Amino acid sequence: MSASNIQSVQKTTSAQGVNGRSRLLGLYYTHTATPATLSLRNGTVSGTVLLAMTSPAAAGSQDLIIPDAGILFENGIYIQVSSADITSITLLFEGGAAA
Repeated sequence: MSASNIQSVQKTTSAQGVNGRSRLLGLYYTHTATPATLSLRNGTVSGTVLLAMTSPAAAGSQDLIIPDAGILFENGIYIQVSSADITSITLLFEGGAAA
């Protein structure tokens, strides 16, 4: 049993995902057949990119479980997508609050 309270939030466009200091533990996203980039930034649209991924050239979904204690976002998690070809993003995190 986990000692923390793992939360989730889902977004469909570029947006603030989590407010406040948090750790990203995993994510799941869906996409079309056109490759697109998904970036997670520290706090705001101009924050440092702490995770970037490119979707494959085939429609489907991807997931990523981050080992150990996850990725620390000191100022929250801002989700940035390069196009509407990333159709939804679900973040699994602890700390902070869903935006």
